[in-house]
Amino acid sequence: MRRILKEALAKERRYYTKQLCSLGVYSPDMTKNMTISDLKKEYHFFFNKTERYL
Repeated sequence: MRRILKEALAKERRYYTKQLCSLGVYSPDMTKNMTISDLKKEYHFFFNKTERYL
């Protein structure tokens, strides 16, 4: 169970890091110091912001 949880958290981190880097907002080095909660907040901030201006 523990291994499954670790894999899920790593997958979630990769997803948010990839999305933020694709926008050019953060570099992968900057996201290493961020928690998954921080990554989620930034992701939702930037993606909600870009959707409003489309």
